[in-house]
Amino acid sequence: MNYDFKNKKEEFLVVEFLQYSINAGLQTRNEEFPIYRLENLSLDFAKRLRNEIKDFLLVYLKDFNRVDENGHVSRIIELSDKISKKYSEILYKKRFRIGVSQKIVNLFLKYMWTSGQIEMPFHCPIDNIIKTKVLKGIKNKTLKDWTEFDKITDYMKYIDIIRQKSKDLNLTIAEWELENCKRK
Repeated sequence: MNYDFKNKKEEFLVVEFLQYSINAGLQTRNEEFPIYRLENLSLDFAKRLRNEIKDFLLVYLKDFNRVDENGHVSRIIELSDKISKKYSEILYKKRFRIGVSQKIVNLFLKYMWTSGQIEMPFHCPIDNIIKTKVLKGIKNKTLKDWTEFDKITDYMKYIDIIRQKSKDLNLTIAEWELENCKRK
């Protein structure tokens, strides 16, 4: 891990947050859109993929204060494309989908923000809890499941709706999500 930690407590938190975020993104329950092609999966490949994601997140963490919202969206795409290119043989349909990428990146940033390590992130992790909250009060609107979408436009549909809902409440996207992410 190539990151300059301030102290052992920070190192502990960051390592835990990396693990929690990656686990949350890779342990999807959607059987129609799994992460891996099980017939090609080896423990070594899965471990290398996870380490690649950790390294990517640590680089982003170093740069976070110099990135704007468009740069954040670009990082989500970059992670998706980088992992897809390098690990296509073990990935379902040879893709590390945008939905999985955004979940990992945004959840990691949420952990870092709520622990006081970074400034407020631009977005929030999109998952099924948030999907339910996003669709509440909206008629005739459908959104793809986060595990399914692989176009940045699918992701931005969520963000645009959340942006409007949060604006109506005088909250940021990240603050809106904290208010709405309760598991039940």
